[in-house]
Amino acid sequence: MMRRAIITAALIVCAQACAAQQPLRDDNDAATRAADITRTYGLSEDRTECLLFDTADKGEYFVVRVRENHTQACGGAAGVSPTLFFLKIRKRDGYTLTTAYDSEQYLPLRTSAKN
Repeated sequence: MMRRAIITAALIVCAQACAAQQPLRDDNDAATRAADITRTYGLSEDRTECLLFDTADKGEYFVVRVRENHTQACGGAAGVSPTLFFLKIRKRDGYTLTTAYDSEQYLPLRTSAKN
């Protein structure tokens, strides 16, 4: 019985450690994470290569502005790059808030597109 409890506890700790996001070190990490989040959570219908990720270091977190990248391959008016939404990504663990859902408030990422 005790052995089973120890094994269960070890598995829980391992699963939590594996699931934890790696800390963000710099602007490149923030932009890469923003691209992954945008794709994974379906925050934009545009292909990743048709988006721009502008980062700003705000101390404990990064703010990433996600914009359309108007090129010949992506379409859109040349010289125009409208902002779609913002992501606020905590450096220490990658916890993310976004304005993608209502364009005003930073809200937690939703686990499904129907929320």
